[in-house]
Amino acid sequence: MQFFILFVLLLFTVQTLPTQAFAIINAEDLDLSIDDDGVSGKLGFSASGSSGNSDILSGDASGHLIWSHAQHLEMLVASISYGKSRGVRDTNKSFLHLRHRYAWSEMWGVEGFVQAQQNEFSRLKLRTLIGGGMRWSYQADRLEWHVGLGSFYEREALRAGADITPVTRLWRGNTYLALRYAFNTRVRLQNTIYYQPAWKDPADYRLLDDAALHVALSESLDLKVAIEIAQDSRPPIGVKNSDMSYKTGLAYRF
Repeated sequence: MQFFILFVLLLFTVQTLPTQAFAIINAEDLDLSIDDDGVSGKLGFSASGSSGNSDILSGDASGHLIWSHAQHLEMLVASISYGKSRGVRDTNKSFLHLRHRYAWSEMWGVEGFVQAQQNEFSRLKLRTLIGGGMRWSYQADRLEWHVGLGSFYEREALRAGADITPVTRLWRGNTYLALRYAFNTRVRLQNTIYYQPAWKDPADYRLLDDAALHVALSESLDLKVAIEIAQDSRPPIGVKNSDMSYKTGLAYRF
């Protein structure tokens, strides 16, 4: 019940936050089983629109694919979002993440990953990164915890402008906490928090809290309500340092 109350409070609180899009992205999805060998995945879709007095069109699609075999796991995550308002594009972003994980025990493992993404409206032309770290996991009854600690090297190319540095390269720490709580067989809550400070200047950091409530409509189809809150301590000039988005969509598990 405490998790549900927190989720509802977040839903009302974030409506007062400014909106803009950042580079930090959540790649976790704890709904997909990694205990059994084989391939599993999830596809997510959402769309909205209106015409007449308001001319709005927006939508996004995402995919999550996992291949688990013995002590190894490969994961591929991709997403794309696009939107227009009054005939003018106001959303255009995409993301690709590939990860390998090796579990040397039930609770401990190591992982490595590569990632690429772009976001037109946060001036991000292309962000690429490569990194890795350790992961600790714990499962008990209806609650599942995962803690990651590592680092990555990133290269960011921003869209041209006189007030920004076009390309930056630096090392960042990568710490995350991911949890999944099942209220019952139909309702589940996921919450993932990322913290990514620059090693050479910890005051330069990125923070993300991504919460999602899943309600099973059938054995494979879920209704998903999600909230994402992010902060960038040093965004490009002209980009706000706080970011919020919330959406409702469908997710198909296989």
